[in-house]
Amino acid sequence: MKFAILDDFQGAAASLSCMDKLRACGELLVFQKAPFTPAEFVEALKDVHILIPIRERTRLTSSVLEALPSLEMISQTGGNTPHLDLEAATRRGIVVCTSPGSGESTAELTFALMLAVMRRLPQEHQAMRAGRWQTGQGVGLYGKTLGIIGLGRIGSRVAHMAQAFGMRVLATGFTLTVERAMAHGVRMAALEDLLARSDVVSIHLRLSERSDKLIGRQELRLMKPTAYLINTARGPIVDEAALIEALRHRRIAGAGLDVFAQEPIEPSNPLLQLDNVVCTPHIGFVTQETYEHMLGGAVENIVNYLEGNPTNVRNPQVLAQRQGHKT
Repeated sequence: MKFAILDDFQGAAASLSCMDKLRACGELLVFQKAPFTPAEFVEALKDVHILIPIRERTRLTSSVLEALPSLEMISQTGGNTPHLDLEAATRRGIVVCTSPGSGESTAELTFALMLAVMRRLPQEHQAMRAGRWQTGQGVGLYGKTLGIIGLGRIGSRVAHMAQAFGMRVLATGFTLTVERAMAHGVRMAALEDLLARSDVVSIHLRLSERSDKLIGRQELRLMKPTAYLINTARGPIVDEAALIEALRHRRIAGAGLDVFAQEPIEPSNPLLQLDNVVCTPHIGFVTQETYEHMLGGAVENIVNYLEGNPTNVRNPQVLAQRQGHKT
């Protein structure tokens, strides 16, 4: 049996103790970067039986899946699979399992970015290194209004943390109800109203056809010039060109961003040059605890699959097909 971990940028996954369970069953390949071309990718993985993609970094398209004859299972880290052609995997008879994270680390990073950009932490840190002291004034959270776009698992956690900071909270979402908003102690608002009233807007939606470029030029113009945008969800939810324009012309006060339209972000991206932006390299889920939880779950799914008791399967029809072939 041959296993492969994809996109282990930091070399962190392979060092976890849970990987010993896979090594006991066969060979474990680790790719810190995906091969550069589709042909190289297919050549590198042509004999692999089980893939462990880290989040949504590599696109597993129909053409890629069709070109991997040995592949029989994908054990996805994280609960989302927009990068994976699930229909093609099902057609090919590939079992797909998921291992969602807890969301705690992303909620924490949301406030780290919020505090960093609003209290000017990078600027003050650099000023001190240059021998200067107190170079500007920050903006506090207490008494401000936080607008949460997407009151799901992570967004609801952010709402509770915001209340601990003494913030008022508004929320909106595609499926949000007044009852669910009230259960979390927040007020439901239409997107336009939320954008106009919030001092901080924080995005916590999944990327989908509905959420793609949900926040564009028109939506950014609804925000206060003193407001901040925080995005720890997915880069394409915000029209990046429109955001750069709004930040450059100070139509909003600033942004804290962990996700980008293209990842890894190009060094020439203007977002990295603007003094009212704090950027982090998609590390919302990159903590020891989250890696252990998420990858431990992915390995557990693999072990259960190999033992004939698959868990957290996204396309159970594949199992039914296999069972039908046996009978």
